[in-house]
Amino acid sequence: MSEKVIGIILAAGKGTRMNSKIENKVAHLFLGKPIILYGVELFEKICDELIIVIGAFKQSIENIIKENKKIKFVNQKKRLGTGHAVQLALLELHDSPPSLVLVGMGDHMMFYKEETIRKLIQQHKDQKSVVSFISTKYHNPSALAWGRIERDRDGNVLDIVEHKDATEKQLKIKELNSALYCFDYSFLSKNINKIKKSEVTGEYYLPDLIKIALITKQKVHAMLVHFREIGIGINKINELSESQTLYKKLR
Repeated sequence: MSEKVIGIILAAGKGTRMNSKIENKVAHLFLGKPIILYGVELFEKICDELIIVIGAFKQSIENIIKENKKIKFVNQKKRLGTGHAVQLALLELHDSPPSLVLVGMGDHMMFYKEETIRKLIQQHKDQKSVVSFISTKYHNPSALAWGRIERDRDGNVLDIVEHKDATEKQLKIKELNSALYCFDYSFLSKNINKIKKSEVTGEYYLPDLIKIALITKQKVHAMLVHFREIGIGINKINELSESQTLYKKLR
């Protein structure tokens, strides 16, 4: 029996820095196509079912996604972070739990290729990991507010340090978390409620599951991928233009 893979796309954010007033930022056009469709079309090639977590300006996303029995919408009424969003999505899976769960950010899935995600899944299984994720190296890491990946001499992941928590030394680490994850469902469902609320923002962050896995001596795998297959996400108006220019340049 083949394994069941569920995809979760997080698209509930208000997009405050995009100055969005009537539509979610993933409803904006990226080279003529709504941003959200890049992630949907990617995961549809790989996943048996797809859940999109919506919230702010949710109607703008629902209007883009045509009726599709493979897609479910979950409404995150209170935006309490990526960990909370995934927690809500998992409530939809109790009747028919999958083997693996892929999680992607709705504003940062334009550059990924199907073969990259399939390679992540294969390496996840080969490494017998409970959580795997895609990382990339960037020549000027201080320009991106992404988590830093610390490894030991053998290349094993030691820690993931969020940008806001990083020391000056850690900020110089060039290997970054691009925030596309593959989880064993059993690990994810058992530990999603163990994520602690940030004292700074009051939100629950999905990368904390990596720390939980490492603390409990379970296998974590970071698959290093060239930056051209990752690109940048979109949080600000200028990043929409920059990301499109980069996409055309790298492709």
